[in-house]
Formats: sequence, C-alpha cells, structure tokens
Amino acid sequence: MRLVKPTTKYQKSFLQAVKESHKEGRNKDIESKQSPKQFAEFVKKLRDQEKRVPKGYVLQSVFWLVDRNKFIGRVSVRHNLTKRLREEGGHIGYEIRPSERRKGYGKKILKLGLRKTLQLDIKKALVTCDDDNVGSQKIIEANGGILQDKIRKGEKLVRRYWIKIK
Repeated sequence: MRLVKPTTKYQKSFLQAVKESHKEGRNKDIESKQSPKQFAEFVKKLRDQEKRVPKGYVLQSVFWLVDRNKFIGRVSVRHNLTKRLREEGGHIGYEIRPSERRKGYGKKILKLGLRKTLQLDIKKALVTCDDDNVGSQKIIEANGGILQDKIRKGEKLVRRYWIKIK
C-alpha cells in the first residue's frame, strides 16, 4: 500500500470507485465512463494543480492510495490556506472509496498525507470534518488531531483540528 501521483495506470479501478461514490451522490463532477484520452487529460489536470490553479484556489498536491493495482482513495495536500479553507477544508482532504471504508485505510491515508505536508514545510496541519462524521473524527484523532473548535457553516457544524507533524 502506498501513495502515488495520479496516473492512467489505475484508470479502471479509479472509475469503479467513482461509480461507487456516485451511488452516494458524491463526485458527480467526475464522469464514471471516460476514454483513455479523457482520463489522461483528467490525470494531467490533477497533477498540474501543484503548479497552477484558477484564481481563488490554492496549489495542492494530489495523491492516490493504491494497494497492488487497486485504487483505494485520494488525499489532497493544500500548500497554504485561504480564509475559506481555514474554516472548512484545511490543509488536507481525503476520501476512501465506499467499498474500502472501515478497513483502516482512512487512518493510513491521513498519516501518509501528513508526511507530505513536511515536504511543504508545514509543521502543523489543519484538518476539518463535519460534526456528524464520527468516522473522520476518529481518523483525525488517531493521527494526533486536537480539536480547536466547532464552527457553523450554513446548516452544519464543522470540527477544526490541528495536528503537529512529527
């Protein structure tokens, strides 16, 4: 199991994961059926987010957690924070495909993502989750997350944790 940069090598498994998340009403902005050319363009766009992003966004490094040839999940490490990311989003966002949840992958992907923040000279990372997302709360706390506070964002409460990176 390891983090890799997005690559066309995992197209089939990645798109299967997208189909799974569509059933939950998530990742609707990603087509679950893509030609090899379309997927290659998608991968290039993800990788380019380290170098250039539209105005109002921050640079981020995207990694995929893979186990053998299977896409398990993704983690995004944001290079800095905007006002909006300080409230919700933080330095790190992660997601595990639905069929692979509750197997310890969430804890692992966050741990590996935190290591990547050190390469950006980030020594203390903000990680957020919805107040009703008990699974993410446990993952963040297992990785050393200290709850700073809960803030209201529209209809929901968002927990904001800080993690010192060792």
